[in-house]
Amino acid sequence: MKKLSLLLALCLMLCAVASAETVTNATEDRGIVPKAVEAHLGVDGMSPTTGLLLVSREAPEGAQGLAVTGRYMPMLVQISNPISNTTKAAGTSNRAPWGVQYADLIYELPLHKNGETRMTALFSDVIPTSVGPIRSARAGHVYLREEWDCGFMFYGQSEYKEGNVPELFAALGTEAKGVLFSGIVGSAHPWRKFYERNFMKRSQPEDVNANAAEISKLVPDEHTAANHTFLFADTPYTGGDEASTVYVDWKRPGYDSEFRYDPETNTYGRYVTTEKRKAEPVRWVELLSEETLDFANVIVQWTPTEFIRVDIPVTCNVAVMGHSGEGNAEIFMSGRHISGYWKREGMNTRTVFYDENGDEVVMQRGRTMIVQLPLDRGCSYE
Repeated sequence: MKKLSLLLALCLMLCAVASAETVTNATEDRGIVPKAVEAHLGVDGMSPTTGLLLVSREAPEGAQGLAVTGRYMPMLVQISNPISNTTKAAGTSNRAPWGVQYADLIYELPLHKNGETRMTALFSDVIPTSVGPIRSARAGHVYLREEWDCGFMFYGQSEYKEGNVPELFAALGTEAKGVLFSGIVGSAHPWRKFYERNFMKRSQPEDVNANAAEISKLVPDEHTAANHTFLFADTPYTGGDEASTVYVDWKRPGYDSEFRYDPETNTYGRYVTTEKRKAEPVRWVELLSEETLDFANVIVQWTPTEFIRVDIPVTCNVAVMGHSGEGNAEIFMSGRHISGYWKREGMNTRTVFYDENGDEVVMQRGRTMIVQLPLDRGCSYE
């Protein structure tokens, strides 16, 4: 009997070790030396941003995008992420976004020092006729646009000190390219008519809908977006260590999230915690179709963040404000974790993600989520 009790205790200890949560370190020296990379040419008929066959991408009537027209011209769109008054979880239920099921990639960036965040959706394969709720831009979003050199849709902007969005765009020469589509301009601007207020009788400021497809047509024909082709694998990733659940800690209940791996689809489903700590996290879905928003690749990009004011972050995802434009990254795919690194050479170059050997990461085919997480927040997995 005593031997059986000892055996059971040993089994429980082993199970506890096996399921132990691993806490990642934002600033540790991982000894990763990034190897030189070149721009990838991609493969005809295959998406450079999802790795999927373009003919397999379903598009709604009136949509634009590479899979519809053959033109590679991504659109970055600012998407609101407020806490729902029903679920108490950000971006869910009556506060869920719409149209984002067509996004190739979704970024999450800090919005407030208290842990509030904002989403930025990148549409490339398919650009839909309806997406929202459209909200305002911050400095980090300006730098994202420069990385992709694509169309940019937003409704409002920070205009405070170093986080002044119009001044940043002016200094970068972006306005002259004809790729900025602010929704708060006058009706004389041709894209203004494609923004709609009071969408579905929603309350302000969560009521702005936009026809991203029509706005994308206004990007000048002569403008060419930056080559941002990722590398993609044909088989599930088997390296690294196990990561069936990923926790992103913004230190704000209602914004913290979990990514749960589903081996049947080889994707991570995103769940948002609630302000009520004992309640179950809420699955992230698109508002109208209730389609789940799942990710083949989840990347936590540790990103220095300077708060000019509590509600004015500057996300330093490139070398600005004394930061180097590189750092650690946690890369999750196929239920595995890579203790990696990221680097962005300059304002007009792409961010490259590296594995522990310094090689560029080969992604899984499908949608990607990149969380640009300040160094004082948390990420763990089990």
